[in-house]
Amino acid sequence: MKLWRVLLTILVIAFAIGLLGYSYLNQQLKSLGISDWSIEFERLSINHIIIERLELTIDSLPESSASQSSTVLNLTQILSAEVPAIVPERFDIKSLRVKGTLLPEPISATFKLLNREPLQLKVNSREPVTASLQLTRENGSLDLSAQHDSATLQANYNYSSGQLTADASYLLAAQNVADSLSTGQIPMSAQWQGNFSPDTEFTSLESITSALSGELLLSVKNSVEIVAADSATAASGKLQLNLSKGVINFYTLELNGETNNLMSLNVPELPVQLESVIWQLSSNDQLALPLLKIQQAVNKTHWPVSAKAVAKGKKNETLNLSSELSVEQKQWQFNSVNFDHLNLQLHNVALPVAEQSLIINKLTAAFSGQISNEAATLQSTESTHIEFSHLNNDATAVVNFSHVFYPYSEPDDITAELGLSIHADALSFDQLPQIKAAFNSDFKYRQQKLIGNGELRLGEHIRVQHHSEITTNRLQSKVKIHDFNWKQTPQLDALLKHFAPQVVISKATINGHADVNFDWNDNRWQLDNGQVDIQQSDWVADTLSAVDSSLNFQFNANNEQLHVNNAQLYISSVQQGFTLGPVTAEFGAQIPFDNPKQSTLNLTSHSIKGLGGSISIPNQSYSMANKFALPVVFEEISLGELMRQYPSNKVAIDGNVSGTIPVHWDSNQFTVDRGYLNALAPGGHLQVDSSALVSVAGNNPSLQTLAGVLSNFYYQQLSTVIDYDKNGKLTLAVKLKGSNPEVENGRPVELNVNLEEDLPALMKGLTLSNSLNEAIRKRVQQKIN
Repeated sequence: MKLWRVLLTILVIAFAIGLLGYSYLNQQLKSLGISDWSIEFERLSINHIIIERLELTIDSLPESSASQSSTVLNLTQILSAEVPAIVPERFDIKSLRVKGTLLPEPISATFKLLNREPLQLKVNSREPVTASLQLTRENGSLDLSAQHDSATLQANYNYSSGQLTADASYLLAAQNVADSLSTGQIPMSAQWQGNFSPDTEFTSLESITSALSGELLLSVKNSVEIVAADSATAASGKLQLNLSKGVINFYTLELNGETNNLMSLNVPELPVQLESVIWQLSSNDQLALPLLKIQQAVNKTHWPVSAKAVAKGKKNETLNLSSELSVEQKQWQFNSVNFDHLNLQLHNVALPVAEQSLIINKLTAAFSGQISNEAATLQSTESTHIEFSHLNNDATAVVNFSHVFYPYSEPDDITAELGLSIHADALSFDQLPQIKAAFNSDFKYRQQKLIGNGELRLGEHIRVQHHSEITTNRLQSKVKIHDFNWKQTPQLDALLKHFAPQVVISKATINGHADVNFDWNDNRWQLDNGQVDIQQSDWVADTLSAVDSSLNFQFNANNEQLHVNNAQLYISSVQQGFTLGPVTAEFGAQIPFDNPKQSTLNLTSHSIKGLGGSISIPNQSYSMANKFALPVVFEEISLGELMRQYPSNKVAIDGNVSGTIPVHWDSNQFTVDRGYLNALAPGGHLQVDSSALVSVAGNNPSLQTLAGVLSNFYYQQLSTVIDYDKNGKLTLAVKLKGSNPEVENGRPVELNVNLEEDLPALMKGLTLSNSLNEAIRKRVQQKIN
């Protein structure tokens, strides 16, 4: 056979084989969904193939065959599959372009395969996105590295043991969520640590996810800036999912951040104007939810949440809040929040109270309750302790909220029950020195009214009981002061000295009650149905001393004046130069606080016993602001009793006198004009030590006779005219008629004596007597000096 015939035969056979191969390749590519393809080689050798250009057109999904469907490979078989020997050691595609109806945009990439140990595959895409992918297989382990813009992925899978680890990161672009809400870039990261079963068969997506077991951690690495209105928040967080065979058994969510520039959230009426809040939220719970059915999390009704926050105010105020919550929802619609523990701490918070700041130095509180769409409830799980300062006093308060209910739509139906205790070991004001104080009350809030019952203790012995009703406009309280002994509470002396410096109470038993009303709007107060009962009292008022006295009176008062009604006074003994008693009186009074000198006294009845007789004044109304005459009537006053109270070795006298001394009041002081006292029949006996008069008389027979007469004088008439002027000058004009039976056979004698005395000096002389009260002695001495 000729050579050309042999060559022709070989060529025909090769062409036929090539045609059959091309036909077979087209058929196989069509089964993969590739409808058209073209290829251009740059280099073709046994060890290295370089394809300059490869274009694939994909218009349909790969066709499945009976043989393919009956053969299912697991993950180990797939990843450990050997590369066909026909593939050279290096295989490069410089330009790979994939297009077709199944793709929204054509894909352009490069492809590199190193068919050796370790096996490496690199793909770099240029269109429509720039990305890179590298796979390395070595010793039963597969490493994956991928990157696209700011997104990266690093993974390692041991398809012998099934251990899978992965790290991914992605930078989410800044977002404008709403007109007043925006975020900065969000750096997201994800880590997986666990197992992916190497026996997994890729029959379905569920078979793939069910092979996953381990921990998935999603986190925001760095703080993200969130701007809402005028406030700025830097926040970060993480979400951890624990999977077992594709089921999320447990999750943990943590969010934390700091919010600043809270100007838009500040409310002028609130005591704390916040500047920043450091907050933290966390939630963890069992889930038991397949990964492919994560949307069914909407059916989980209770989500536990832990919350913490630290807020700071403009004036170094701090607020610490921590809580364990359970959020109840349905189909992502909020229903309620239940909190078993809500702990609150406050430091250095100033509250405006009565134009003075009440400083809460420290507050600790613990609550439980519920917040729903309709209402909120609250109750104390531990007592609320408050350490505060007010008006230079330190005190501690304890509050227990047994019940608080707040319906949002019906604020008039808010109800609350609480107990309040306030203790101060050393309460002190300008008018009152240090005294222990304790306030204990229970309160109920109903129908916009706070009702309280409790007790205030001052010292160890003063108990003030109250029943109070407080509204937005008014305070109404029934106050009762139980019996207390004045002497057992020495702080009351200092209080009395401030309001009535001329009064000293040495002993008394006191009780009383009143209805208190205070109007919050116009700052006006009123006392009604008041009553005071003072028993077994000894006291001093200026130079007046009283022993074993009692006073019971009713009263009303307001901002302007005090009204005293049905007052009943009893004094066993009263002393002011002379001792009188007992004294009884029934009276009323009106006392204006701004000018007490304009007070009015309404005397209805009285009785004054003393010096063996009685003293009386008219039962009428006396206005201290006006001039008035006060006739003081003396009846059967015993001169012998007078001398008994002030005995003298120079003078002795007995007998009774009666008369009237007209006292005049001119709004500043008392004066006396032409008062008189006359002896009652049959008169009396006067004895005067005349030795001093005899020595002065010398050879004067008249003075010698007078001295002799006064030594044993029996008088039938005695009359005295009394005057007292505004300068304190006391004038006495005394007229005596009688005789001395031992002188001139008892010849009748008429004596006229005029005396002038400085009453303060006279009082000084009386003060030197031991019979006067020591407090009065000191006061008179001060007045004289």
